[in-house]
Order: sequence, then structure tokens, then C-alpha cells
Amino acid sequence: MPPKRKDFLRPNPKPKAKAQEPQSENDFLEAADDFEQSAGKWRAGDAAKATRFYNRAIDMYNAGLQRYPKSFDLAYNKANLEYNMIQDERIAAILSDPIGLLQEALQSHRAAVALDKDNLDVQFNTAQVLTSLSEALIERGPEGKTSAKGMLEEAVSIFTKCLARQQDEYDQTQAAIAEVTASQNIEPEPQRAPPPPVAESQDVESSSSTTDGPVEWATVVEPITPDSLLETCTAQLGTLTTLLSACDPSELPTLQMHVESGLDTIETKIPAFIKQAQSFPRPVHVEEPQSGPQLSLTAAAPERQSTPEQDALLAAANFQAAICEGRYRAAQSTTMDYATKVEQLYAPLTSGAIESATLDPTQVDALSAYADALFSMASAISDRQQSSTSPPSSEDLEAQWTALTHAQTILTKLSSAPNASALTASQLANIFSVRGDIDLSRFHISLLEAANSTWAKSKAVLVSNAGVFYRGSRSYADRAGAAATRKIADAKAIVAEILKQALNGNVQVSPEWKAKTEEIMRVLQQMVEEGVISVDNGEHVIRTLA
Repeated sequence: MPPKRKDFLRPNPKPKAKAQEPQSENDFLEAADDFEQSAGKWRAGDAAKATRFYNRAIDMYNAGLQRYPKSFDLAYNKANLEYNMIQDERIAAILSDPIGLLQEALQSHRAAVALDKDNLDVQFNTAQVLTSLSEALIERGPEGKTSAKGMLEEAVSIFTKCLARQQDEYDQTQAAIAEVTASQNIEPEPQRAPPPPVAESQDVESSSSTTDGPVEWATVVEPITPDSLLETCTAQLGTLTTLLSACDPSELPTLQMHVESGLDTIETKIPAFIKQAQSFPRPVHVEEPQSGPQLSLTAAAPERQSTPEQDALLAAANFQAAICEGRYRAAQSTTMDYATKVEQLYAPLTSGAIESATLDPTQVDALSAYADALFSMASAISDRQQSSTSPPSSEDLEAQWTALTHAQTILTKLSSAPNASALTASQLANIFSVRGDIDLSRFHISLLEAANSTWAKSKAVLVSNAGVFYRGSRSYADRAGAAATRKIADAKAIVAEILKQALNGNVQVSPEWKAKTEEIMRVLQQMVEEGVISVDNGEHVIRTLA
């Protein structure tokens, strides 16, 4: 339903009283919360207006902290808001350098931790910020990896400690329930589901719901459930996977303690938590009534379909695939062993998905992760070939081509109707970018002397399709308001077009390309480092733009 026009809205018979300056800690919390709620109404339709409201909320939190520097609620809410703003692509596109913003969010989280070192929520959130900041640094290139590794190890340690504390609290609660039940000699009642999640702080009226008096703010502590334990397992394994991917094979022995912790989570904790979750009822979702017209000009994003159990099992597969890649790069396994293991890891999560006419929504994330693992495997094989003095074997090239082709099949299924409707514009932008990378990687293989005749004949189609996919990524990034993704897709589309024209023997440099040379060079370097295009092709692009 579109927003109502202003002239159809009933005028307010009484003008609003002028807002008073906050006089107490609760006043600052309430004022900042009002700004956040206003921002939420505009976030999808007008990101710029939403950002202004969010910034006012942060200013209010800062003003409150100047007067009440030991207020954990003010510090926590400010830190949480800063991180959530960065996680929203439409908001982040309006803000400045994301790394600088993530560093500010990290500083705010550390300040909140200093005020309450025992609070599990702020510790968990701090680990999330550390992970996001590390990922942003890694995307900047090799120079960011060193500092990223240290932060990732810190994040893994925090998640591991959070998981241990959560498990202790859950076990103590269940033991207490069992003890009370046994002492009263009664039949145990089915466990009641916890209430639906609520905000960390909410107003609790001091009298009736119609009072105009001041409100009190109360901290709501949610009980530990098997689902929350599984969610922490997923976060721990996700950060471990990023850490492994950021390290050189020679560094794996130094991470053995973290790897063993992750394997223990997979082999012991996740199966136990899944078993507990199966007998632990989940809260019934209650639809909240709409408060008025929605101030959104875009369609709402599809709701997440996967369960905490599925997320944890997928995180386990991703972590084990990262271990396989590390061992392969360290020459501790063969190409065939690597390929077989990756297939075995994802088979239970993607069974029958490609063959079915319509995808099960719960398999979307698993298929996307499987495609990523296949692409990573192809890159690892390529890197190992380049570091070898011997020419690539036909078996390695066949495994590399097969992995890329299978990944392309999966992503084609995901990004085609009717399955694409289950994805956001941001997800589709990323998928089409990877599809372009896959076909440029196959184009690279088709140019090798060892390439078979079928691959060689497909090179013109592959480089042309890569450009189509990159332009598709650019279009979806526009819809999502993801400026950074759009810039990368645009640069990759130009690289693909230059290679396509070079293959045809007639390169015509556009003045538009010259204006984007700096961004193209940055993206080109990353494409070469990832093995998407060869060094020779990269140098040809550079000479073309010179």
C-alpha cells in the first residue's frame, strides 16, 4: 500500500508541545529511541532521511553519556545503533568510509563492555563488529590482512567464551527445573516456549496505559535456549572460516587450538543442541498490528527461511571446507581428495535441489555456500598450478573446469525465475558478480594450451557472458542502493568488455573508461590476485587504458 497523501491526513487539532531538554538518563534513552523509530519508518523509502534521524539518535546518546558516563544502557544502545547502520547497505552508502565507521562502532562496543564486563549480549556484539571490520579490511587487499587476523582471533575467543557461558547457564537452568520437579514428586510439564524477542530496553509504564506520566526503562534478559546456543555456534564457526581464509597455509599450525575448538563445536556441541532444540518449543510468532501507512517506496525483503539448526549445519560445512582448502594449499591432500570432500560436505544440505523445478527456500543459503566452495576450490587449484614448475595436469584442469561449471549451474538456478523472487536485490547483485567471475575464470582456462577443443571453442561466449553477468550485478546493486557493489561490478564489466574486444582484435577505448581508470585498476588487481583473469590479460587491460 502506497503512503497516503498529506492532504488526505486528518490535521492534528492540537499543536505538539515543544520538546523539553532531557533531564534524566531515561529522558535521553526515550528521546534517542524516538529518533530511531522515526528513522525506521523511512529506512526503506528514504535512506537519507532515515540516516539523519539515526544521527540525531547517536547525538542524543552522546549527550546522555556526557552527563551519565557510567550508563550501560546509553552506551549499549549507541554501540548497537552504530553497527546496525553500517550493516544496512542503503544507509552505509550514504555514510563515509565503512572501515572508519566500523572502528567507531568497535570503540563504542569496547566502552560498553568496560561498563558491564559480564553482559553476554555486548560481548557477542563486540565479536560481530570485530568480524565485520576484519572482513572489510581483508577486502581492501593484503595490507589489511595482518590487523584483520588479530581481530578475528579475538572474535573467535569471545564467541567461544560466550558459548561456554551460555551452555553453563542453560545447563544450570535445566538442572534447577529438574530438581524442583523431582522434589515436588510431580510429572514434568512440557517446557514452555520463551516469549517472542523484544528490544533490549523498553518502556514500562508506572501506572495505567493511559497515563501521561514519566516511564521507567527496564532491561529485558531473554532466557538461553537451544536456538540461541546454535546461533552462537554459527557465529563462532563463521568467524573461524573467515580467519582460515585470511591465513596462509604455513600459518595453519599456529591456529590449531582454534581449529580444534571449531571441530569440537561441530562434533559435540551442535548435535547436542539440535537434539535439545527438537524437544524445546519455539515461541509462536505474533503479527504486530500496523501503526499506520508504511513510509516505504520499495518492496520488503523476503523473510529468512532457514532455522538455527540449518544455519549451524551450514556453518559447520563452510568451516570444514575452509580446512580442506587450507590443507590442499599446503600440499597435504590431492585434488581428487579435495573435490570429493567438498561434495560430501554439502551433499546433505543440497540434496535434490538442482534437479527440482522449484527450490526449497531453506536450501538457498546452502546452495550459495556450495557454489562459493566450488569457486574457492577452482581458485586453489589454479594457484597451485601457478606455483608449480610443471605444466598443469589434465586431471587438475578437468577438476577446475568441472567445479566452475557446477558452481555456474547452481547460481543460474538461484538467480532464475521463480527462485530469484526469494532473494534480495543485494543478494542477486553478489550472485551475478560471482557468475561473471566464474565465466572469466573459465575463459582463462580456455586460453591455455592444455585446454581441450570444447573449452577453446567456448571462449568467445564465456567472455561475452561475463560482461552480461557483471552488468546484471550493476543493475541489482542500483536497486539495492549498494554503491560499493555497483562500482566493483561496473569496473569488472569494463574489464570483460576490453577482453572481449581484444579477442575480436578491435579494441575501442571509451572516454568513460578513462575516467574510471583508478577504480578499474583497483578491481583489476584483485581479479588477478584471485585468479579470475591471468596476469597477461591483466597487463593487456592496463596497456589498453594507459
